[in-house]
Amino acid sequence: MSLETPLAITSRKQDIAARFGQAASAYERHASVQARVVDDIMRRLEALPWPAAPRILEIGCGSGLLSRRLLARWPEARLTLTDVSAEMVAHCRGSADWPAGTRHLRWDGEHPPADAGNYDLIVSTLAVQWFDDLNAGLGRLARLLAPGGLLAVATLGARSLAQWRACLHQAGARLPAPGYPLAQDLRPAAPALQGAVDAALLTEHPGDAHAFLRGLRGIGALSGAGLGAGTLRAAMRLYDQGNRQVHYEILYGLWRAAQARGVFVSGTDTGVGKTLASAILARAWQADYWKPMQTGLADEAGDTATVTALAALAPGRLHPPACALQAPLSPWDAAREEGITLDAEALALPATDAPLVVEGAGGLYVPIDGRHMMIDLAARLGLPVVLVARSTLGTINHTLLSLRALASHGVPVAGVVLSGPLNAGNRHAIEHFGGVPVILEIPALDQVDARAVAELAGNVPPLASLCQPPASAR
Repeated sequence: MSLETPLAITSRKQDIAARFGQAASAYERHASVQARVVDDIMRRLEALPWPAAPRILEIGCGSGLLSRRLLARWPEARLTLTDVSAEMVAHCRGSADWPAGTRHLRWDGEHPPADAGNYDLIVSTLAVQWFDDLNAGLGRLARLLAPGGLLAVATLGARSLAQWRACLHQAGARLPAPGYPLAQDLRPAAPALQGAVDAALLTEHPGDAHAFLRGLRGIGALSGAGLGAGTLRAAMRLYDQGNRQVHYEILYGLWRAAQARGVFVSGTDTGVGKTLASAILARAWQADYWKPMQTGLADEAGDTATVTALAALAPGRLHPPACALQAPLSPWDAAREEGITLDAEALALPATDAPLVVEGAGGLYVPIDGRHMMIDLAARLGLPVVLVARSTLGTINHTLLSLRALASHGVPVAGVVLSGPLNAGNRHAIEHFGGVPVILEIPALDQVDARAVAELAGNVPPLASLCQPPASAR
């Protein structure tokens, strides 16, 4: 499956890509501002704690100024380096000896593909100002962050190039507003993020107007459209008569995604052991438990009662289902039998200060209503998934297909739980090809009770350690 998105690139961005592509070979000779901004953002990033092998996505890699710094700082990182210009992508690819697994892709970073993956760091320097809707585009990128991941951007602010624009205005040019944001208006459309924006003013001394414009053209930032030759010459004279300085306001935005405070437990099939796994996780983390949709109550007491007994949870740690249905069917079919209309978009996580284990109904593609399936609910609730699978023959195929489905929906995976006889070969294959850890193996139990759950809970890793790159990938 290709992660490239050329068809999503608008005609305006195709023009931008063409200009930057033409400038690719000479870009770094003229990119003094870009180099200073790379230094500034690296100082910010290096002051923060990171895993040994962070998953990093760069938007607007250009010729590789920042990309090479990221590699030098995190040589074990898994890098995805993207640009709207195919020529820039090719130039970046040839600018360093990249480790195996590094991806160089042509993207419109404002509209990342659905199967883009999850990242510990998404970073961009002086590229997102080309977005058509900056905050909406940043919001889409933020949805690719792993729990606790960081979105870090440097972009031009509203005070950039004020002197040059004043010269153009005095020369009679009729200019549209630059479209660069004020610091207080820069905010990704992703309410779960926490962070801030600070501004810095960089001053350049290009010498004269010819050198200034030559530098803009050298990085592909000068279109040459919309100004008459006479107006441009007049503006250049005014610039040369002044102090010959150019100011760039750089807005540095750093926003962090919330740390995972729970998991969404799903399965490769019905009856694979989700409820037992949920009880073990709830006991291990002293978590609250919530089953949003319970079906089959005509035949059994329901999973909430089972988890209560197995995990020895206090009543305050239980949250009642949002929907309780009688028939042992999918929520969609069971609700239709009772004349009820479900709406997955109306579901919200219950309020709690404790970690939360959410158990889905059936597998990932079980329908909830006429538009949504269980995988859509997992994506909407924003919790990483624990995928429960059988340990026996056939599990490799089912588990890898489920992991691919989660990746295609941008849902992070905390790990896999294998239920049944221990099988080292299946575990190894799932971790190797799926790229996620098996966090727990539940053997065949002579008796399923609270004591067995408590013993297995001791093997569960801490919640805070999940959704990090597996050791085999570091």
